[in-house]
Amino acid sequence: MTVTKNHSERATSQPENGRKIRPESFFIDTNISGARISAVCISRYPEDLSIPGLPYHNYTEGWKPYEHEKTKERVSYLAERRNRAVAETLALLPETKHVLMVDSYYLQQGEQIRKLITEYIEMSLLTYRTGCILGASSWIYDKTRIRPKYRFYDSWTTPEGVNLRLKEVERDGGLLSVKAVGGCYLFPVSVWQKIRYDVPEDLHGCEHNWLCEHSGLPVFLSLNERMWREPITYPRGKRVRMSLHLSRLFRR
Repeated sequence: MTVTKNHSERATSQPENGRKIRPESFFIDTNISGARISAVCISRYPEDLSIPGLPYHNYTEGWKPYEHEKTKERVSYLAERRNRAVAETLALLPETKHVLMVDSYYLQQGEQIRKLITEYIEMSLLTYRTGCILGASSWIYDKTRIRPKYRFYDSWTTPEGVNLRLKEVERDGGLLSVKAVGGCYLFPVSVWQKIRYDVPEDLHGCEHNWLCEHSGLPVFLSLNERMWREPITYPRGKRVRMSLHLSRLFRR
């Protein structure tokens, strides 16, 4: 894997207050206007996006109460919902040339999203004119062990990020060349029109992996823009059991 250093301004971890976005509003600022980017989110309930002026479609149909199980049934369900969401977006906003696929967890982290969009536009215009896929790195303060720690979150989709350390990422930033990204990422709409979302046969990843790995485009994880998940907290007894279980695994 390849890390490209970039010492541009870093994103902060504080989300912004959101408000409802109307799809017919097309301009944000001079850096992003004209890029024809539409944001897409699938969720259970209607959710707001915290970027005024960015075309946005929130797809809420067909929700089912899955947890985070890594099964073909769940990934197929997610792939179908994402495909329908993008299809509806293109019907509502046919001018769309690029898609920002963003999970509901990150909708209020507007500063990071704006910087990710700007970075994607710069890469598409200056370096990867035939297209690329760019995703933000996702982080969580993991309280499921005796000693809580910050760790990279989306290791199933992007296993290349599992050894990342937050302090180093905050210090150095840069781009990590990976096979797939998820959570919050941008891609040319032509990729979805050719590939769509689907399920990896061996389930080494999810619907994001299918799209990214079959795109034929370079895929990057931005370490300049970091998204945050809510901390997972276990009772002390369970944290002890989880820590002991992991220590036994490492001793084998």
